[in-house]
Amino acid sequence: MAITKAQKDTILEGYMETLKGAQGMIVTQYRGMGMKSLNAIRGVVRPIKGQYTVTKNTLFKIALRESGFAAPDDMLTGPTAVAIAYQDLAALTKAMMQRAKEDELLILRGVIMGLNVFGADQLEAVSTMPTLAEARAGLIGTLQQPASKFVGLIVQPAQGLAAILKAYTDDKTPPAETESAEAA
Repeated sequence: MAITKAQKDTILEGYMETLKGAQGMIVTQYRGMGMKSLNAIRGVVRPIKGQYTVTKNTLFKIALRESGFAAPDDMLTGPTAVAIAYQDLAALTKAMMQRAKEDELLILRGVIMGLNVFGADQLEAVSTMPTLAEARAGLIGTLQQPASKFVGLIVQPAQGLAAILKAYTDDKTPPAETESAEAA
């Protein structure tokens, strides 16, 4: 049964709304799956702030392009569904990889992250990527490291001078008394 232009526009708008705020997505094939399996996948991705949805490939490709994502023709063929990550793409990838081991009908085709496309053979690498917060923390640590070393180099001579002055003032006999004792 053909769908009307108005229905296509509604579906496209829904895809555009779904893609707002998405970090990336895992493209899957769900051929032969029943509602029980689809709901099991949705139950896995929901706690990770993800969404699993069946797509109409042509309309979804349009929505991807308009949202700034790559739209790989080779991944978006046949019965396609996508798991969309809104917070942690790596965690969603791990969860989907685990689910694919449990359900042989779920075939992971790859990952779309912005304009980058990763094939099914690269899923393991995507699953080990740091989250955005972890990447920011690592960058800040890297930037702070040279600054702390620089401060250490500046402070070190002053600390040495302070130690010499302290040792001098801690000496029990002042220099003037020592000279007068030697003269007598």
